[in-house]
Amino acid sequence: MTGKRNTAINAAAREAGVAVTDMRDTKVLQKDGLIEVRFITDWMIYDCYMEQGTMEVLGFDYRPVPPDLQIVNLRESARSAS
Repeated sequence: MTGKRNTAINAAAREAGVAVTDMRDTKVLQKDGLIEVRFITDWMIYDCYMEQGTMEVLGFDYRPVPPDLQIVNLRESARSAS
């Protein structure tokens, strides 16, 4: 599934409007002909659902990272900015 995994990750990044390099903790789950890509960025948590055969995005959800986790999850360069 490596090729499909990479295609799914790229499709999810495109749908979210983020660079693949900004995605962290990326998980790709496959079940019943569907693929779910879960990932976070510095400020948001995303879930992208797509049809496995066509990679068509069927659903997309996003929400802010809870404030208490934002500081913990920020990259070192963003944490030390003044």
